[in-house]
Amino acid sequence: MTLKKQSIRGLENIQLNGEPTTKEELIALSEHWSENEEQTVRKILKQGGKCKVGNNTISVKRPDEIYSLVR
Repeated sequence: MTLKKQSIRGLENIQLNGEPTTKEELIALSEHWSENEEQTVRKILKQGGKCKVGNNTISVKRPDEIYSLVR
């Protein structure tokens, strides 16, 4: 199973090895991931953070203003 465009929705700040990346590039990489690696990346896409998959480091910064509990 691979990532789909819907699972990468609404994110502008995704980096692959420190460089900005595209949805298409992440989807292409996900074709070679194990099920555990894909679940980890899905979790990072939802909540933000950083993870290492194979030789690649994926970093996601979620927009703060959308998910802030204090307004």
